[in-house]
Amino acid sequence: MTGVDKIGLLLAELHDAESDLAAEYRAVAERRAADQGTRYPCRTLARQCDARAARVREAAEERGRRLPPAHRSEAVAAAVEAHRRRATELLDHRPPSGLLLLWDLRQLFVRAQAVHVQWLLLGQLARAVRDTALLDVVEPARRETSTQVKWLTTRLKNAAPQALAVPD
Repeated sequence: MTGVDKIGLLLAELHDAESDLAAEYRAVAERRAADQGTRYPCRTLARQCDARAARVREAAEERGRRLPPAHRSEAVAAAVEAHRRRATELLDHRPPSGLLLLWDLRQLFVRAQAVHVQWLLLGQLARAVRDTALLDVVEPARRETSTQVKWLTTRLKNAAPQALAVPD
């Protein structure tokens, strides 16, 4: 497999990862509708992921690879969330909302870190094969995902004391 083939493979994986991260940001925004400090940033970050996924699709098409639109629809994400809520109700086990927020933020952090690493790898490959056009796409996206990871880290640090140290 050549470097060019590997670029196509990385672009496909990155597109899926960005689409999944966008869907997860939207799901968290929906679950945290009353928490404006989480809801609005998550909506904004989801739009950033969508824009990056679109740039990935364009980069793939420029290199002869057609990527389908996001593979997980909003309807599927909503159905998964509804089943998760129903299962929680059936088990009659609802963790405190602070712990649920930390769980959501941790999941987002892990996904955002994975996306950031994929952008890093794509950038290294683009450098190795001297694809400057791809580097022009990668560098701003890598910085943007780094900013998302930093926001999630800050949000976790701010939410953790209240959720973990204060009795329910």
